Amino acid sequence: MVEFVGNDNEDVIEEVNITDDEEENGADDDVVSPPFVGMVFQSWEEVDTYYKRYGRQQGFGILRAAGSRRVEGKMVYSTRDELGTKRSKKCDCSVLMYCNRTKDGEWVVKRAVNEHKNHCPTPRKSRYVPRYRQEDITSLVKRKLFNDYNSGANVPQIFNCLASERNGVENVTFTKKDLQNIIARDKAEKMKEGDWNAMWKYFKAMSTDNENFFHKHRVGEDNILKDVMWVDARSRAAYEDFGDVVVFDSTYLTNEYDLPFSNFVGVNHHGQTILLGCALLSHEDSETFEWLFTEWLSCMSNKKPIGFLTDQDAAMRKALREVMPDVRHRWCLWHILTKFSHKLGKYNDYELFKVELHNVIYNSLTKNEFEVQWTDVIKKYKLEGEIWLAGLYHGREMWVPAFMNGMFWAGMKSTQRSESINRFFDGFVDKHTRLFEFAPFYIKAVESRANDEQQADAADQRAVRPLATQFSVERAFRKVYTDAKFLEVQEQCNRVLYLTSLETTMVSAEVAHHKLEDRVWVLCKETRKEFSTKYRRNYIVQINLETKLAECECKLFESDGILCRHIIKVYDMHDIQDVPDVYILRRWRKDVSREALAREGGVP
Repeated sequence: MVEFVGNDNEDVIEEVNITDDEEENGADDDVVSPPFVGMVFQSWEEVDTYYKRYGRQQGFGILRAAGSRRVEGKMVYSTRDELGTKRSKKCDCSVLMYCNRTKDGEWVVKRAVNEHKNHCPTPRKSRYVPRYRQEDITSLVKRKLFNDYNSGANVPQIFNCLASERNGVENVTFTKKDLQNIIARDKAEKMKEGDWNAMWKYFKAMSTDNENFFHKHRVGEDNILKDVMWVDARSRAAYEDFGDVVVFDSTYLTNEYDLPFSNFVGVNHHGQTILLGCALLSHEDSETFEWLFTEWLSCMSNKKPIGFLTDQDAAMRKALREVMPDVRHRWCLWHILTKFSHKLGKYNDYELFKVELHNVIYNSLTKNEFEVQWTDVIKKYKLEGEIWLAGLYHGREMWVPAFMNGMFWAGMKSTQRSESINRFFDGFVDKHTRLFEFAPFYIKAVESRANDEQQADAADQRAVRPLATQFSVERAFRKVYTDAKFLEVQEQCNRVLYLTSLETTMVSAEVAHHKLEDRVWVLCKETRKEFSTKYRRNYIVQINLETKLAECECKLFESDGILCRHIIKVYDMHDIQDVPDVYILRRWRKDVSREALAREGGVP
């Protein structure tokens, strides 16, 4: 025998299969009359639909008292061909509807009890019955749930958005828990074969869709995942244009598998941070980093960057020496300076010598100048016995700007570029993110960054920034550079105001030496912008008047790819109108077709 019962126990309500039409259109708003003896239904489906609608209208759940099965697409019941209800297990309510199938195949109500006992259902209480709540989670709701969740929104945020669309939480029948259960069931489905297998399945699907999606992994002796890395096609294409300087960071987060989330990043022609690959690593030792750097370099067709920036991890340094021995490795200056207070704060005169050491670090133009002034400060404050400072000095070629002069770093001096990516990922992943979720969330982040780049490209085509000076250099760079990089040139033009020409010496008929006095500029920690101080220092600019090539002691162009104010001043002094092509870098130009966008993520 098969029965339906009135039921208010949420734990025993069985799930209902809803047709697509029912799901899209929702419940019928027509009033449903109570059941009575003699009611006739043409089919089992009519009985089922009717009593569910009635229970929802009145505010109580229903339960089929006996099982049913399908044979050749039809519902088959016990030999008694009966349908009915059973009293609620929770409150012992007597409400029921009992039907019998006739010889003609119709269903007739033989018994109906409509008076409730021990509880008082109301239409509003339908929202507390899981069966009815689930009916309101339409395919449209599910589509929004998954789209928003995969874009980084959490379930409470999505629920509040849905409630806002319905003019308040009181008009939402389902709960946050219902939405969380849907997400959980989806994750469980993806992970039937295991978390790592689900991730591998996603990688295979991505590779099938785009052959330029790259991924590698390795497992341990117990066949458990050790390390995995991946690079999407768009990042591989971006590396062709912007792979000259790479920042690597492995300090973002460690998930519940104890696999640190690491990333490779660079900077594009707008000065925006771009992703160049990700990895989940089981160990942060030299062997693991060596495997990662080797696979990542293989992904990039073994095209090595010019510079590679990391923190002070010794294992990274050893791995880079093995994999990319001819690549210039640099330590993050910001990380080193933030350790000053922890390592040196015990000294009474810490605040005094900290300022002096910072000045030596930032304002020394040559190796010799740094070494002399550093030694003077160490002696002045009797810091010869400070082991940590001695270690820094020993590794000075890895982090001191004076030792990096003349080498291109695309304006990057610290892993803060990577940290900005980490903040970007905060909306997508956390320590509870499962393995199979990392890759798709990474793709979302890359797509978001690509959208930022496209918007900046479009803005460069629509508008031209007004000139701030009459220098020919400013006009020349406005024509070819992206707005973000042109602003840096314009800033140098504005700073010419602070320069004073002290001396000009003709070394030969074509070569001139200029001595210029400039203010000392200091970076503000709070605003991350430079400001001028009352202190001054001199710079030497040498220019060949025939070739118009110039060289300045500050090395701004060599390190950042931006012509410095000192050369701009000298150009103006000699009335030079044309900027040599060597000073106009392709990577900052706005009139270059970028393969990453033109080929929609493909690689050349």
